[in-house]
Amino acid sequence: MNTFSLCESWRLLANKYTVSDIYLPQANLIFLLESPHVSELKYQAPVSGASGITMTRHLFGESYARYPLGILIKTNVLEHRNRPTLNRIGLMNVCNIPMQGTAYGSRDVVETHAELIRVLQGIRSANQKDVYPISLWNEVQSYLLDNLRDRLFQFVDRSMTFVPCGRFAQKFFRLAAVESPKWTVVHDVPHPSYNSWDRPQYRPVVEQVQRALGYSGES
Repeated sequence: MNTFSLCESWRLLANKYTVSDIYLPQANLIFLLESPHVSELKYQAPVSGASGITMTRHLFGESYARYPLGILIKTNVLEHRNRPTLNRIGLMNVCNIPMQGTAYGSRDVVETHAELIRVLQGIRSANQKDVYPISLWNEVQSYLLDNLRDRLFQFVDRSMTFVPCGRFAQKFFRLAAVESPKWTVVHDVPHPSYNSWDRPQYRPVVEQVQRALGYSGES
């Protein structure tokens, strides 16, 4: 696939399968995650499935655990509910289109854009590498980084706490290399998939996130 075909494939997928970041102007606690999947496409919000439920439970307690965090934040934004704690939270993905072919739910789409989806899946799986031996993978990664930098730069003059969740988000946040003396970064937070936030080894860092939000109850 040449660069033109790559860009055209990306444009076509983005027209239909983009899940945008969600936050209000006053947001000061941003969770950075990987990419949307099936639930995120359905509800048009990051972390709208099981991972979002894990986040809600640890950030707001068991009484809210049936609501994925993405849906809570989207509802607060669109319905102007003005909930002070929800107002503070923003949700971003490194990649705003799915990186897994299974998320698209269409064999035709996956076959039409097979090369790009294969590259995205490869970058997602090999997230321990900063540079790849395949030039096309590096081109796509550079595009992702440029896009992420543009979105991060808008916050450099604001007091913010960033929480990159999981190795993929942590890698891209590091490679984007956007910094500000006004920022706090909570490091080493796992991705909330597979109930990872429940694991004893991650309790200290999850408690850091809770303290950043101001939640001190039992989760």
